[in-house]
Amino acid sequence: MPADEPTDRKPGEMSSSDREAFKQRANEIGAKLEGAKKRHEVPSAAGRGAAMGRGMRVATEMVAGVIVGGVLGWYLDQWLGTKPWLFILFFLLGTAAGMINVIRQVATGKTPPAPSVKDDPED
Repeated sequence: MPADEPTDRKPGEMSSSDREAFKQRANEIGAKLEGAKKRHEVPSAAGRGAAMGRGMRVATEMVAGVIVGGVLGWYLDQWLGTKPWLFILFFLLGTAAGMINVIRQVATGKTPPAPSVKDDPED
């Protein structure tokens, strides 16, 4: 405690300079806390729902490609009597198509839309 301050304070009381310093520190901490809250803000339920819908679509496209390719290859093998070669071929083609669809879906979320260009009046 500084020597120039009076000592007649009750226990637990703060001097006016200590009170002002405390308020200033509290305001600084409050500002830092608000900044941290904004940086770590949890997405809204609508944002999570949209992300879940997109994830389900990507998974469905992958599974559908594999199933359609496998079923188509199996039926062609049954019809043409080429077991298991067309099944393997179409299974792999379906898997590749599913992966291409997933890559295409994910890439559209990251790529900004192309800017619109006005038509030339001369055309």
